[in-house]
Amino acid sequence: MAETPLFRVILRMEIQSGTQDEFERTWWEVGSAISRQPANRGQTLTRATEGDSPVYYVITDWTDEAAFRAFEIGEAHVEHRRRLGKYRTSGEMITTQTVHDIPPAPQPEGVPGPRAVPGPEAPSATADRAPLAFIGLGNMGRGMAHALIDAGHRLTVHNRTAAKARPLVDAGATAAGSPADAAAGHSIVLLSLSDEAAVDDVLFDKIVPVLAPGSIVIDTSTVSPAYARKAAGRLADAGLRRVEACVVGNPFQAREGKLRVYTSGAERDVAEVADVLDTIGAEVLHLGAPGTAATLKLIFNLLLGAQVASLSEAVAYGVRTGLDRDRLLSAIAGSGFSSIVMRFRAELMRKGSYEPAFFRSTLMEKDLRLAIDDATVAGVELPVLDTVRAGFAAVVAAGDGDKDASVLIEHTTAAASSQGAVS
Repeated sequence: MAETPLFRVILRMEIQSGTQDEFERTWWEVGSAISRQPANRGQTLTRATEGDSPVYYVITDWTDEAAFRAFEIGEAHVEHRRRLGKYRTSGEMITTQTVHDIPPAPQPEGVPGPRAVPGPEAPSATADRAPLAFIGLGNMGRGMAHALIDAGHRLTVHNRTAAKARPLVDAGATAAGSPADAAAGHSIVLLSLSDEAAVDDVLFDKIVPVLAPGSIVIDTSTVSPAYARKAAGRLADAGLRRVEACVVGNPFQAREGKLRVYTSGAERDVAEVADVLDTIGAEVLHLGAPGTAATLKLIFNLLLGAQVASLSEAVAYGVRTGLDRDRLLSAIAGSGFSSIVMRFRAELMRKGSYEPAFFRSTLMEKDLRLAIDDATVAGVELPVLDTVRAGFAAVVAAGDGDKDASVLIEHTTAAASSQGAVS
């Protein structure tokens, strides 16, 4: 029997009259590309009669929602939407999950049933790969760890909240009760921790004492460039090596091994763990000395914070003057002024979907602060971005630090409403 679709997406599209043949040819090309996605489980295009406009329904099945959401925000699908968008006049998308699935009735004897489609080959033998320790299983860490397991790496994992390790254990990882227990006996340890205080506590107080000389620590935590340089020196003094591996992307991309990875440190050390880096990243770029990757990561997060803040303020203005919030967000997301990041955040804002967070507001404020402080040391003032940081600091102070950074729009629009009421 065919695999039961766990997550189904239904897209209704009204298209321009007279373009049916061209639309159907384009959809076939787009659908063929989508079918090559590992998590795609089939698509159907159906034509319906509804009034005067040609109407189509696209039904697409995926292994799970996470796989679809990762695909939805990818650059390839942005291009798919652009190609099909010129035919559309309107439409809407809904998602469903299978509740019951009734298999087809048994075939009479002698009538062949559905032909089985062979699945992907099992991962190659991993006996020659060094086992890895992975410590810190937040949104990004958990995704990266899953990608490593899927690729055949043997993992021992630890997280402060033990329950977050359970899905990885179910997938084949070994759970450890402490960071030291996870790292002991391993020559390669990956970290994905929230801040510098956590790195100090977990890495230097608990892990370093149990590592053998020459071991490599791959640190994906977002820290300041100054701290990255200091950490590399401290590890070198202990006879250990640090590969600075700053990752850019979201939890869905982490799960699929499609992050962008920027590395710093000794090139020979980066080359030694290239297999690990290539597994978590679709792109791996070496930048140079310790701290350079951390600088670039903070720059990216400055841009992210600025986009979220500008989108929030623009929508607050529009809503205050009478525009419909949902339509405004959709219009901005589909415009030439948008970006993949802005489209993704606009959809979270439109749905009010801030938990679980893709990027917590408290981490956004922390990264903005690190970048602004480092820029100040370099003699560069960032007044616009300091204002953005203050906005996220207010979100954290209001108790929304664990919500996605997109929640900033709620605070911005509320402030605008309050100001309007006073005036």
